[in-house]
Order: sequence, then structure tokens, then C-alpha cells
Amino acid sequence: MIRLRRPDDETIARHLRELADSSAPYSYAEVGATRDRSTPIGEQVPSRYNVDVRRFEIGGPGSARERFARARTALLRWCHFGVPWIEFHGVDGPAYEGQVVATLARVAGVWFLNPCRVVYVDAPPGGDSVCFAYGTLEDHAEAGEERFCLDLDVERDRVEYEIAAFSWPRSWLPLLAYPLSRSIQRRFAVATAEALEVGMREADG
Repeated sequence: MIRLRRPDDETIARHLRELADSSAPYSYAEVGATRDRSTPIGEQVPSRYNVDVRRFEIGGPGSARERFARARTALLRWCHFGVPWIEFHGVDGPAYEGQVVATLARVAGVWFLNPCRVVYVDAPPGGDSVCFAYGTLEDHAEAGEERFCLDLDVERDRVEYEIAAFSWPRSWLPLLAYPLSRSIQRRFAVATAEALEVGMREADG
């Protein structure tokens, strides 16, 4: 959804409810292609997609296992979307398969409401990793899937956050502003890592 004026909250909420109720289709064919972490994403999707993978160490007090537990809770609660320059809509609890959410951002004077649906959640209790991904729906400005993961490495006393995605512009405006879109995607990856750490601290009270 592209608008010259910001859609009001009621319009956004109604739109997301309609998407959830109608089981709106994904806007790409390779649904779930980010799930297999043993194979690089670029080997699983057509070459037309941009593939981005970024990893960040998650710091904070306590052991790696303690940091991982806090980060796991924050990730599943979407704390990594506490990015100052975007709005996040549709969250009704921790991430679950089928959940419909959307980001709202103003770029170059134009408002973009970009809806997605959670494709899968892989968060086994007591595990050393947690991942989930969402995929774009039909009126998203781009097509593709984005995965968010946390990994615990007890031996190295490290917790790492990974954001990985494949995407391609679907509408003429993001394609026209392609260099800007790519810059925003890179900036977004860094911002989510920072927001995740903020969410961990806030959870500690």
C-alpha cells in the first residue's frame, strides 16, 4: 500500500484484519526458502533476488546462556522492530505462524505500508537457536522473505543475531529508487540488532 498521506491507525488495523481473514497470498513463489540454514539462501532462490545476510554479536551482562534467554524472549516479542524511523503494526503477541504484521515508513515523501505474514517459527524449548521468518503479501512494495535468528555458542561465550533475506522490488516506485531502497535495507539490519539489545535491557527492568 503506497500513499501520499499517512493512513490512520484504524485503516491500517482494518487492512491487516482483512489480509488475515482472507488468507491473502504471498507475493513470491519461494515461500519458506529461508528455513534450511544448511544451504545458502542464494542457492535456493532465483538469481533475480537480492540476498542479504548480516550477523551481529549480542552483548550485555551475564553469561552467554543468560543473554540468549533474554534475547530469545525479546526476539519472539518483535522487540527488534523497535526501530525509531519505522512504525510496526499488527502484533498481537509473540510471533506465531500465520501472524500478519506490517511496517509503515515514509520514504522520499511517500508512505509505504508493507504487510507480511509469518511463514514459520522454529523455537524449540531449551534449544541453542531460535528462528522465524515472514514473507511479503500482495500489496507489499517488495517480494521476498526475511529470517530472524539467534544462535547460542556456549564455548565461545557468544550470542549472535542473524538477519537474512531475499527480496526484489515489485512496484515501479521502489524500483525507481532502487539504490535508496538497498541503502534502507542495510540500515534496517543494523537498526534491528540495536533495537533487540534495547528490548533485552527493557525486559530486565
